Amino acid sequence: MQSHLIQTTTNSILQSLAEFDDVSSVVLKDNTLAKKLNVSRTTIRTALKELEKKGVIKITDNQKLVVRAPVTSDYFDTRGIVSSKEEIIEKYFLDLINDGKLLPGGKFSELELAKASGCNTITVREFLIKFSRFGLIEKKPRAKWQMVEFDEKFAIELVEFRRILEMSSITKLMAVPSDDGVWKELAQLLDKHVEVLADVENRYTELSELDRKFHYIVQRASDNRFFMQFFDVVSLICHYHYQWNKGDELERNQVALQEHVDIITQLLAHNTSGVLAAMETHLNSAKRTLLRSAHGLEE
Repeated sequence: MQSHLIQTTTNSILQSLAEFDDVSSVVLKDNTLAKKLNVSRTTIRTALKELEKKGVIKITDNQKLVVRAPVTSDYFDTRGIVSSKEEIIEKYFLDLINDGKLLPGGKFSELELAKASGCNTITVREFLIKFSRFGLIEKKPRAKWQMVEFDEKFAIELVEFRRILEMSSITKLMAVPSDDGVWKELAQLLDKHVEVLADVENRYTELSELDRKFHYIVQRASDNRFFMQFFDVVSLICHYHYQWNKGDELERNQVALQEHVDIITQLLAHNTSGVLAAMETHLNSAKRTLLRSAHGLEE
């Protein structure tokens, strides 16, 4: 079975082909696709071989010709794929930031990340290339990378964008039928929050994972691929405390955990006004926290 990255890349190419009324004259080029999908040419070539197997394209020497329009059965079913190498390196990298081991200005290499995470350098490079589109890391010579700083303008833009995404998504979440499995997920997540709050002085660092799970459930309700594409950068900045002062972390995390409890409680009660008010409070807290980051940004 191909990796999650190859499957999603293949699906993306198929989706782009589906936009053409007539594919008979379409010629696919590795460099163009790599830039468009923000992956390496190696990944593109592997995905194109998958399309050749499916009979969608024909590869002759370096020429890739589309021979038929894609159909539903050509697409990979990417639901339920877990613990892929791509997910492992993503979690490892975000944990480095969360633990303060990667700070603004810090340099690291693809080889170092590969050895430490147990992933190969190709997987690491793929992740870093995709992640670099957020402007938080930049490529350096000889497979080196560097964390970069974000300024006040970046922070405010992110906060505004996050508000649009979260308020839209949580409104859709409230419309989900009461027998949907998401409500059981939220009930279990609420229990976990209460458990952590009961021993918050020793377990406050668990907020990062709980925060990610909570906001993922909210964003998932949007059923919007573009919303989900931006979930990672919002998660990194707002949930993984990029370049935040750790001095008030216990107090800050305790507030966030309680705000999650308030939102989930209102969700489970299907109290629309209560949900919106609780989410508004949470987003305002996140804004204040972000603007009081390590570089002294003021609201």
